[in-house]
Amino acid sequence: MPRSRLGAFALASLALASLLAACGGGGSDTSTRAEITAVKVMGDSLADVGTFGLKFTIQGNPTYPDLVARQFGVADGCPFFVFTGTTFAANPTPGCTNYAIGGGVINNAGSGLSAADPRGVGVQLATAAAVGYDDGDLLLVDGGGNDAADLVGAYLKAATDGGAAYVGMLSTVLTPEQVAAAVAGGSTGLATAGGAYMQGLADMLYAMVKTQALDKGAKRVALINMPGITNTPRFQMVLDGIAAAYGGGDAGAAARAQSEALFKGWVEAFNARLASQAAGETRVALVDIYTSFNDEVAHPDQYKLSNVKDTACPVTGLGSDGLPTYTFATCTDANLAANPPAGVSGTDWYKNYLFSDGFHPTPYGHQLASQLIARTLAQAGWL
Repeated sequence: MPRSRLGAFALASLALASLLAACGGGGSDTSTRAEITAVKVMGDSLADVGTFGLKFTIQGNPTYPDLVARQFGVADGCPFFVFTGTTFAANPTPGCTNYAIGGGVINNAGSGLSAADPRGVGVQLATAAAVGYDDGDLLLVDGGGNDAADLVGAYLKAATDGGAAYVGMLSTVLTPEQVAAAVAGGSTGLATAGGAYMQGLADMLYAMVKTQALDKGAKRVALINMPGITNTPRFQMVLDGIAAAYGGGDAGAAARAQSEALFKGWVEAFNARLASQAAGETRVALVDIYTSFNDEVAHPDQYKLSNVKDTACPVTGLGSDGLPTYTFATCTDANLAANPPAGVSGTDWYKNYLFSDGFHPTPYGHQLASQLIARTLAQAGWL
């Protein structure tokens, strides 16, 4: 099974058309618009359109890859891989170009996956490269959120395993000398090494994009950086748990703040390195979803967001880690409209929530992401 870590569309379309016209895309001037005939997608659950028979959002709604494809008149995507219950197989439906899989990672080894597991973004890129790229292809690539979540989990586990999982994960990216120096540096050295790991992870992702896309003929790659995962309801609960472990009060608040700053610093280290790698490459448009996502959480009213803390989908259980679990298969518009939370009325109460579950966006969140991608593509002259 996949690992989960992390209005009206007619009006949205009109708003997006207006936005694109304002920033140089859309409108009547299509002289520089790219002739996109296929959208190929690599990444994790944010971009997965049905590998497991569902989407990681409220069911029956488009995700950001679908919305981006529609801007070019391309049909919604279908999953290249399908989960059989025990493994992943190629979808027998022809023409499927969405390779993203829930639980997708950049570093297979760091997350305990085999080198050939297609949840690896590198495997997805290599699979697409084997099929071949055409001049009309647009690639959407995301990744890193699950890797970061795994790193945070291993770091927090140090209290019970003496740092074995964390050091082991560091060793899949950093050199033995770097790992030894981190261990010798004690808690400060190990915390700092997390940032170095994330920089190495960004190098790994860009190398995959270069060798399996750019060097294989891909002409347009929208590379999406890592969102601020500490803003998600799931991570906010983890941080609350850290505060509680320190007894709450001032000590708990300080420990929470210190941990949040550390993990945000790791994500920012990844994004800064990725931006540095992509700088000057005209075939790559870097999508800064990190800044946009942070701003949505900080200023929800500006984005017509009604709730950026709670989840639209109801909690249906607890995981072994004590954190809430959700059932996407039953998280539908009809069920949500018929079952508002206590104290809430109306059938549209969830339509402007940001989070579907503890780690994934609602359809409105996907709409906001697609608008950001569209602006980025317009600035690159592709839309």
